[in-house]
Amino acid sequence: MSLAELRDLFIIIFAVLGIGATIFFTVIAFLIFRRTLAILNTGKTIVSNIRSITTAVSHDVVKPLVSIAGVVQGIAKVLDFISDRRKEGRKGGRGE
Repeated sequence: MSLAELRDLFIIIFAVLGIGATIFFTVIAFLIFRRTLAILNTGKTIVSNIRSITTAVSHDVVKPLVSIAGVVQGIAKVLDFISDRRKEGRKGGRGE
């Protein structure tokens, strides 16, 4: 076997190995893409479920609590105002 034939043989071997490696990595990339796509779809579903849960909690729990807190705060301000008026009345009545 001459040097030229050996060179041609190595070129053919490396070309076949290069084509095989290209096909192998293409298949691996496609499989990773499919698996990643499935994971992303699952993630989108989870995010959608979480969004609906938080919306329901916001409408059913948070809004009524905010309304109740506003009423309680209003009552506290009225009671504070009344107690301040009583204190002013007592101070003015004793001093005169």
